[in-house]
Amino acid sequence: MKYTVIKKIALGSIPFLSILGIWFLSIYFQWMPKWFLPSPQKVLETFIDLCNDGILFRITADSILNLVPPFILATVLSLIFGVLIGTSATMRHIFFPFIATLYPIPSIVWLPFIIILFGFTKEAVWVLLLISTSLKMVYNMIGGVRNVNHIWIMVAKNLGLNKIQIIFKVIIPGALPDIIIAMRIGFGSIWRSAVAAEMLVSGAGGLGRFIWNAQWAFSFEKIFVGVILIAIIGLIIETLFFKKIEVATLEKWGVIEGD
Repeated sequence: MKYTVIKKIALGSIPFLSILGIWFLSIYFQWMPKWFLPSPQKVLETFIDLCNDGILFRITADSILNLVPPFILATVLSLIFGVLIGTSATMRHIFFPFIATLYPIPSIVWLPFIIILFGFTKEAVWVLLLISTSLKMVYNMIGGVRNVNHIWIMVAKNLGLNKIQIIFKVIIPGALPDIIIAMRIGFGSIWRSAVAAEMLVSGAGGLGRFIWNAQWAFSFEKIFVGVILIAIIGLIIETLFFKKIEVATLEKWGVIEGD
């Protein structure tokens, strides 16, 4: 068991170590100007200084607060519409063409209208993230609901369960794998979109604004710190939150067996 874990870690670290090796070689042979590509040591020193000053903790907290409210609301709305559209042909005929029309439109094009309504504020970022994330998650929600085994639903009806009971005791548990996938896709999307929106909305703060300001100050070591921190936070949330909630939830509903 320990050997398997070590092997997975070793294999997973190969791309990262390769990039780090190329980075060191680029610095050593001066393939790029130092002002453009700072050394790993310089980036690490900058990271430590920013941590000691409390700046990284503040901007990270700002980014998390920018994405948590719209992500929760987008998840709830996507699940509601996913169940409605997935279980009702009438609702599908009403809403699916509308969703399919909006989905290809890049969410960033709504930003000028949102800024006019809400200004350069956190609320503008929340609305933008809510729109983009809901549209990405709802497709998986609908697919998960429609793929639930119809035999389970027929058995539930024969047992006397009403429609609400069938939704909460059969459809949602049966669609859990797709619901969790939708949440993962939604989080990946909202994390990227939040950073991009922070670059454009000055009042939002966060990692995006930090990277944007560092760019214009030609502080490329700070840009590297911001990019690395974005990747680390995404990895932590995926590993410590989504992976654990996936296993715990699927075990609870009997979709997979526990150890």
